[in-house]
Amino acid sequence: MSEGGEGERFAERLAGELPGLVRLATRLLRDPDVAEDCAQETLVGAWRRRDQLRDAAALAPWLRRSLVNRIIDRSRSRHDELDIEAVEANWKDDAYSVRPDVVLERAELRDELEDALARLPVIYRVPVVLHDALGWTASEIARAMGVGLAATKQRLRRGRMMLVSALGESDARRRASLAQPMRCWRARRHVSAYMDGELDPATRAAVEAHLATCPTCPPLYASLVGVRATLGGLRDPDTVIEDAMAARIRQALTEEGAGVVRAR
Repeated sequence: MSEGGEGERFAERLAGELPGLVRLATRLLRDPDVAEDCAQETLVGAWRRRDQLRDAAALAPWLRRSLVNRIIDRSRSRHDELDIEAVEANWKDDAYSVRPDVVLERAELRDELEDALARLPVIYRVPVVLHDALGWTASEIARAMGVGLAATKQRLRRGRMMLVSALGESDARRRASLAQPMRCWRARRHVSAYMDGELDPATRAAVEAHLATCPTCPPLYASLVGVRATLGGLRDPDTVIEDAMAARIRQALTEEGAGVVRAR
Protein backbone atom coordinates (compact mmCIF):
# COMPACT_ATOMS: atom_id res chain seq x y z
CA MET A 1 0.00 0.00 0.00
CA SER A 2 1.40 3.40 -0.95
CA GLU A 3 2.39 5.92 1.70
CA GLY A 4 0.00 8.39 0.11
CA GLY A 5 -2.90 5.97 0.51
CA GLU A 6 -2.06 5.32 4.14
CA GLY A 7 -1.81 9.04 4.78
CA GLU A 8 -5.20 9.67 3.22
CA ARG A 9 -6.82 6.95 5.34
CA PHE A 10 -5.19 8.31 8.49
CA ALA A 11 -6.42 11.81 7.65
CA GLU A 12 -9.95 10.44 7.21
CA ARG A 13 -9.77 8.70 10.58
CA LEU A 14 -8.61 11.94 12.21
CA ALA A 15 -11.50 13.82 10.63
CA GLY A 16 -13.88 11.20 11.96
CA GLU A 17 -12.60 11.77 15.50
CA LEU A 18 -13.11 15.55 15.37
CA PRO A 19 -16.77 15.68 16.53
CA GLY A 20 -16.02 13.55 19.59
CA LEU A 21 -12.99 15.65 20.48
CA VAL A 22 -15.00 18.86 20.16
CA ARG A 23 -17.66 17.46 22.48
CA LEU A 24 -15.03 16.44 25.01
CA ALA A 25 -13.25 19.80 24.84
CA THR A 26 -16.55 21.64 25.21
CA ARG A 27 -17.27 19.77 28.43
CA LEU A 28 -13.83 20.65 29.81
CA LEU A 29 -13.78 24.28 28.71
CA ARG A 30 -16.31 27.05 29.12
CA ASP A 31 -15.82 28.53 25.66
CA PRO A 32 -17.04 26.47 22.65
CA ASP A 33 -14.81 28.45 20.27
CA VAL A 34 -11.71 27.64 22.31
CA ALA A 35 -12.89 24.03 22.57
CA GLU A 36 -13.08 23.70 18.81
CA ASP A 37 -9.65 25.30 18.43
CA CYS A 38 -8.16 22.83 20.90
CA ALA A 39 -9.75 19.88 19.11
CA GLN A 40 -8.47 21.03 15.73
CA GLU A 41 -5.00 21.72 17.10
CA THR A 42 -4.99 18.22 18.59
CA LEU A 43 -5.67 16.72 15.16
CA VAL A 44 -2.96 18.83 13.55
CA GLY A 45 -0.50 17.72 16.22
CA ALA A 46 -1.56 14.09 15.73
CA TRP A 47 -0.94 14.33 12.00
CA ARG A 48 2.54 15.69 12.60
CA ARG A 49 3.27 12.90 15.09
CA ARG A 50 1.47 10.12 13.21
CA ASP A 51 4.64 8.00 13.07
CA GLN A 52 4.49 7.73 16.90
CA LEU A 53 1.18 5.85 16.84
CA ARG A 54 2.16 2.18 16.85
CA ASP A 55 -1.31 0.70 17.35
CA ALA A 56 -3.97 1.98 14.96
CA ALA A 57 -6.71 0.79 17.32
CA ALA A 58 -5.39 3.14 20.00
CA LEU A 59 -6.04 6.30 17.95
CA ALA A 60 -9.07 7.50 19.95
CA PRO A 61 -7.49 7.26 23.44
CA TRP A 62 -4.25 8.71 22.04
CA LEU A 63 -6.13 11.73 20.74
CA ARG A 64 -8.08 12.15 23.99
CA ARG A 65 -4.86 12.16 26.02
CA SER A 66 -3.37 14.74 23.66
CA LEU A 67 -6.48 16.90 23.91
CA VAL A 68 -6.54 16.82 27.72
CA ASN A 69 -2.87 17.78 27.90
CA ARG A 70 -3.40 20.57 25.39
CA ILE A 71 -6.32 21.98 27.41
CA ILE A 72 -4.29 21.89 30.61
CA ASP A 73 -1.35 23.62 28.92
CA ARG A 74 -3.54 26.24 27.27
CA SER A 75 -5.78 27.10 30.20
CA ARG A 76 -5.12 30.36 31.96
CA SER A 77 -6.00 31.14 35.55
CA ARG A 78 -9.01 33.32 36.25
CA HIS A 79 -8.58 35.96 38.88
CA ASP A 80 -11.51 34.46 40.78
CA GLU A 81 -10.34 30.83 40.73
CA LEU A 82 -10.77 29.12 44.06
CA ASP A 83 -7.71 28.52 46.20
CA ILE A 84 -7.43 24.85 47.13
CA GLU A 85 -5.64 25.66 50.36
CA ALA A 86 -8.48 27.94 51.47
CA VAL A 87 -11.11 25.42 50.42
CA GLU A 88 -9.43 22.58 52.30
CA ALA A 89 -9.02 24.80 55.35
CA ASN A 90 -12.78 25.42 55.29
CA TRP A 91 -13.56 21.73 54.94
CA LYS A 92 -11.27 20.91 57.86
CA ASP A 93 -13.22 23.37 60.04
CA ASP A 94 -16.00 21.55 61.89
CA ALA A 95 -18.12 24.71 61.76
CA TYR A 96 -18.00 24.99 57.94
CA SER A 97 -21.04 23.84 55.97
CA VAL A 98 -23.31 24.73 53.06
CA ARG A 99 -27.04 24.52 52.41
CA PRO A 100 -27.55 21.41 50.27
CA ASP A 101 -30.89 22.64 48.91
CA VAL A 102 -29.21 25.82 47.64
CA VAL A 103 -26.22 23.95 46.19
CA LEU A 104 -28.44 21.47 44.33
CA GLU A 105 -30.77 24.20 43.08
CA ARG A 106 -27.80 26.12 41.65
CA ALA A 107 -26.24 22.96 40.21
CA GLU A 108 -29.41 22.41 38.17
CA LEU A 109 -28.98 25.82 36.50
CA ARG A 110 -26.54 25.40 33.63
CA ASP A 111 -24.98 28.86 33.92
CA GLU A 112 -24.43 28.48 37.64
CA LEU A 113 -22.87 25.03 37.23
CA GLU A 114 -20.65 26.08 34.32
CA ASP A 115 -19.50 29.16 36.22
CA ALA A 116 -18.70 27.11 39.32
CA LEU A 117 -16.75 24.57 37.25
CA ALA A 118 -14.84 27.37 35.52
CA ARG A 119 -13.69 28.62 38.92
CA LEU A 120 -11.89 25.34 39.59
CA PRO A 121 -8.23 25.35 38.55
CA VAL A 122 -8.00 23.20 35.43
CA ILE A 123 -6.05 20.36 37.10
CA TYR A 124 -9.06 19.86 39.40
CA ARG A 125 -11.79 20.67 36.90
CA VAL A 126 -10.64 18.08 34.36
CA PRO A 127 -10.84 15.05 36.67
CA VAL A 128 -14.28 16.08 37.97
CA VAL A 129 -15.76 16.51 34.48
CA LEU A 130 -14.09 13.41 33.03
CA HIS A 131 -15.08 11.19 35.95
CA ASP A 132 -18.46 12.49 37.13
CA ALA A 133 -19.86 13.86 33.86
CA LEU A 134 -18.29 11.61 31.21
CA GLY A 135 -17.79 8.39 33.15
CA TRP A 136 -14.04 7.97 32.76
CA THR A 137 -12.30 5.76 35.30
CA ALA A 138 -9.62 7.16 37.58
CA SER A 139 -7.03 5.05 35.75
CA GLU A 140 -8.06 6.49 32.37
CA ILE A 141 -7.85 10.02 33.75
CA ALA A 142 -4.43 9.31 35.25
CA ARG A 143 -3.11 8.14 31.88
CA ALA A 144 -4.66 11.09 30.06
CA MET A 145 -3.20 13.62 32.52
CA GLY A 146 0.14 11.85 32.83
CA VAL A 147 0.00 11.59 36.62
CA GLY A 148 -0.21 8.73 39.08
CA LEU A 149 -3.46 7.13 40.18
CA ALA A 150 -3.14 8.42 43.74
CA ALA A 151 -2.61 11.99 42.51
CA THR A 152 -5.62 11.66 40.20
CA LYS A 153 -7.87 10.52 43.04
CA GLN A 154 -6.66 13.39 45.21
CA ARG A 155 -7.41 15.88 42.43
CA LEU A 156 -10.87 14.37 42.00
CA ARG A 157 -11.54 14.65 45.73
CA ARG A 158 -10.34 18.23 45.84
CA GLY A 159 -12.22 19.17 42.69
CA ARG A 160 -15.51 17.87 44.10
CA MET A 161 -14.98 19.82 47.31
CA MET A 162 -14.17 23.00 45.40
CA LEU A 163 -17.24 22.61 43.19
CA VAL A 164 -19.56 22.33 46.18
CA SER A 165 -17.87 25.32 47.80
CA ALA A 166 -18.24 27.38 44.63
CA LEU A 167 -21.94 26.55 44.37
CA GLY A 168 -22.49 27.22 48.06
CA GLU A 169 -20.84 30.65 48.17
CA SER A 170 -22.63 33.82 49.19
CA ASP A 171 -24.75 35.59 46.62
CA ALA A 172 -22.41 38.57 46.41
CA ARG A 173 -19.41 36.49 45.34
CA ARG A 174 -21.48 34.41 42.92
CA ARG A 175 -22.98 37.51 41.31
CA ALA A 176 -19.51 38.95 40.81
CA SER A 177 -18.37 35.74 39.17
CA LEU A 178 -21.42 35.36 36.96
CA ALA A 179 -21.01 38.97 35.85
CA GLN A 180 -17.76 38.10 34.08
CA PRO A 181 -17.89 39.15 30.40
CA MET A 182 -19.90 36.77 28.23
CA ARG A 183 -18.83 35.47 24.88
CA CYS A 184 -21.32 35.97 22.06
CA TRP A 185 -22.74 32.45 21.92
CA ARG A 186 -23.48 32.36 25.63
CA ALA A 187 -25.22 35.74 25.41
CA ARG A 188 -27.15 34.69 22.31
CA ARG A 189 -28.40 31.56 24.03
CA HIS A 190 -30.02 33.82 26.63
CA VAL A 191 -31.61 36.55 24.50
CA SER A 192 -34.91 34.72 24.04
CA ALA A 193 -35.35 34.30 27.79
CA TYR A 194 -34.10 37.88 28.23
CA MET A 195 -36.89 39.18 25.96
CA ASP A 196 -39.44 37.21 27.95
CA GLY A 197 -38.13 38.49 31.31
CA GLU A 198 -37.24 35.00 32.52
CA LEU A 199 -33.57 35.45 33.48
CA ASP A 200 -32.29 35.66 37.02
CA PRO A 201 -30.84 39.08 37.96
CA ALA A 202 -27.17 38.06 37.61
CA THR A 203 -27.57 36.53 34.15
CA ARG A 204 -29.77 39.42 33.00
CA ALA A 205 -27.09 41.90 34.07
CA ALA A 206 -24.41 39.90 32.24
CA VAL A 207 -26.48 39.82 29.04
CA GLU A 208 -27.12 43.56 29.23
CA ALA A 209 -23.43 44.26 29.81
CA HIS A 210 -22.56 42.17 26.77
CA LEU A 211 -25.15 43.88 24.57
CA ALA A 212 -23.81 47.27 25.65
CA THR A 213 -20.31 46.55 24.30
CA CYS A 214 -20.60 43.86 21.60
CA PRO A 215 -20.66 45.14 17.98
CA THR A 216 -22.47 42.10 16.52
CA CYS A 217 -25.06 40.95 19.06
CA PRO A 218 -27.27 44.09 19.35
CA PRO A 219 -28.41 43.90 15.68
CA LEU A 220 -29.33 40.25 16.20
CA TYR A 221 -31.23 41.12 19.36
CA ALA A 222 -33.01 44.03 17.65
CA SER A 223 -34.03 41.68 14.84
CA LEU A 224 -35.44 39.16 17.31
CA VAL A 225 -37.45 41.88 19.03
CA GLY A 226 -38.71 43.21 15.70
CA VAL A 227 -39.77 39.79 14.40
CA ARG A 228 -41.57 39.03 17.65
CA ALA A 229 -43.41 42.35 17.42
CA THR A 230 -44.42 41.58 13.81
CA LEU A 231 -45.71 38.17 14.82
CA GLY A 232 -47.63 39.84 17.61
CA GLY A 233 -49.66 41.63 14.94
CA LEU A 234 -51.09 38.29 13.89
CA ARG A 235 -53.00 38.10 17.17
CA ASP A 236 -55.83 40.08 15.58
CA PRO A 237 -58.13 37.28 14.36
CA ASP A 238 -59.54 39.48 11.59
CA THR A 239 -56.14 39.53 9.88
CA VAL A 240 -55.85 35.75 9.95
CA ILE A 241 -59.33 34.19 10.11
CA GLU A 242 -62.39 35.44 8.28
CA ASP A 243 -65.42 36.40 10.37
CA ALA A 244 -67.54 33.47 9.13
CA MET A 245 -64.78 30.96 9.85
CA ALA A 246 -64.19 32.43 13.32
CA ALA A 247 -67.92 32.15 14.07
CA ARG A 248 -67.98 28.48 13.03
CA ILE A 249 -64.96 27.72 15.21
CA ARG A 250 -66.55 29.41 18.23
CA GLN A 251 -69.80 27.55 17.64
CA ALA A 252 -68.00 24.20 17.38
CA LEU A 253 -66.11 24.86 20.60
CA THR A 254 -69.32 25.83 22.38
CA GLU A 255 -71.10 22.67 21.24
CA GLU A 256 -68.13 20.50 22.18
CA GLY A 257 -68.03 22.04 25.64
CA ALA A 258 -71.77 21.45 26.11
CA GLY A 259 -71.36 17.83 25.06
CA VAL A 260 -68.63 17.31 27.64
CA VAL A 261 -70.88 18.75 30.35
CA ARG A 262 -73.78 16.45 29.38
CA ALA A 263 -71.46 13.41 29.31
CA ARG A 264 -70.49 14.11 32.92
